[in-house]
Amino acid sequence: MTFTDILFIIVILFVVVLGVVYYFKTQRNKEINELDDRKAILMDTSVPDHLFTLKNMDLSGQTKRQYESLNASWQTVTNFQMAEIDATLVGADQYTEQMNLVKAKSAIDEAREILEEVEAQVANLETGVEALLEVPEANRERHEAYLERYNEARKSINNHSFDYGPAIEILEKNLQYLELNFTRYNELTSEGDYLEAEGMLDTIEADLSSLEDILVKIPKMYDTIKNDYEDSLEDLRTGYQRMVDSSYNFEGMDILEEIEQIQERLNEAKQQIKQADLADAQTEMDKADREIDSLYDFMEAEIAAKEFVNSHINQLKQKFEDVQEHLRYASIEVDRIEQSYILHENEVEQVANLSQQLHKELERFQAIAHELDAKEAVYTKVSDQLRKIDKRLDEIDKEQQVIIDRLSKLTSREKEAKVNLDLFELELRNLKRDIEKHHLPGLTEGYYAKFYQVTDQIEHLSQQLNRVRVDMLEIEQLERQLEENLAKLETMTETIVDSATLTEYMIQHSNRFRFEYPEMDEAIREAEYLFYDEYQYEESLNVIERALRRVDQDGPTQVRRMYHQEKQRGYY
Repeated sequence: MTFTDILFIIVILFVVVLGVVYYFKTQRNKEINELDDRKAILMDTSVPDHLFTLKNMDLSGQTKRQYESLNASWQTVTNFQMAEIDATLVGADQYTEQMNLVKAKSAIDEAREILEEVEAQVANLETGVEALLEVPEANRERHEAYLERYNEARKSINNHSFDYGPAIEILEKNLQYLELNFTRYNELTSEGDYLEAEGMLDTIEADLSSLEDILVKIPKMYDTIKNDYEDSLEDLRTGYQRMVDSSYNFEGMDILEEIEQIQERLNEAKQQIKQADLADAQTEMDKADREIDSLYDFMEAEIAAKEFVNSHINQLKQKFEDVQEHLRYASIEVDRIEQSYILHENEVEQVANLSQQLHKELERFQAIAHELDAKEAVYTKVSDQLRKIDKRLDEIDKEQQVIIDRLSKLTSREKEAKVNLDLFELELRNLKRDIEKHHLPGLTEGYYAKFYQVTDQIEHLSQQLNRVRVDMLEIEQLERQLEENLAKLETMTETIVDSATLTEYMIQHSNRFRFEYPEMDEAIREAEYLFYDEYQYEESLNVIERALRRVDQDGPTQVRRMYHQEKQRGYY
């Protein structure tokens, strides 16, 4: 590379550096100009004009203090913060001219930060100053509206004083308090303390709303007390007297005393309304309302109870007669059945006990009837007693019916036992014929023992059924035992018949192998010994079947299949 080339490169780099420096310097100057423009716009605000207007309004009190605070904030902005911004921008401009672009950038950022803070403060000042300027006009509009509402309230009190009763005095005092507040508002306005006047308007609004609410509620509350609650109390007094004349009794409850206590509560509510203490008055009225409803419920319950008593007393009397008749029949029926059957659940004593219980209920019923005749009964109490007696009569009647139903089944159970006895005898005869028709050489002692046991049980069952007083529990126990033993005998019989017949078939089938296989001849002899001499038919079948299977594996299966097919066709 030649010297000329190097020189050319240096020149190019120098030009590039100059271009970059020029670009950043231009950017810094642009940013400084933009901040100058924003500062100029910021100073072109309406805040100083508004502050000048407020200064000439002869302010006082809280309003003057608010103005002074806003003015002090504005002076801080103009005298210190704006000067700080100017100084920072001048420094940035000097750094830019000196080509110290880094320090210029730092100064610009600092100026921008201060400017943004001042912009927010000036915006808040504009809002605060404008709001303070609007207070007098807003106060005037509110004052006119509240004054009109005040005049309407005064007119209502004067024209409808009768509706407010004793509360008129407290209402007039409220009007006086409002007048004082309006006067105080005017004083504050004339002194130039518009913020204090605004607070007074808030007080007037709250007091006025409270007064208007009272004016609406007091007539309604008086009307409710007089036309609802006190009329209800008079109705309760009249109703109570009519009920007393109609022989009602109110045990443990002094109705007139309760009514007087409610009236005292209403008088207290009236006194609280007079003092415009409507919340406490409403609480007393609500309690009176609940107590009046409770008295109505109590008296109406007595009326309803009397209707129930009058409509059910004769029905219950008839029910006593019906249950007495049922128990009389039950007693006769138990005595009759006891002559033919042994009873195990003390049915005689049960019926007698039910009769005693019925007698006690009858005594209670008669005592109630005496109270009614003497006009001494409390109907709600009587109605509860009658319901309990009625329920107990149903229980007594149901219990006696259960006894009769249980005893009435004894005859059918006896008839069923006799039918079963006939079936047992028939089945025993059938088993005997089944054994005899196969002409077996004999039977084991075990089979004879079971056969004679069943025979004896049938005889014993027959004797028990022919007694003068039958014990069905014992009869049914004997039936179960007999049925179980008869089933065992039937199984034994079927096993003997099947084994004996299969043994004969197996021997017949084995005879073809008797001379070819000596062990088969020996097995046949052993099986015939067990069959004809020992009567062990199952063991005999096992011996011949094992021997046959050794010489003819399918033989025993074929013999059994043939036998069961013949058995199903009824050959056996």
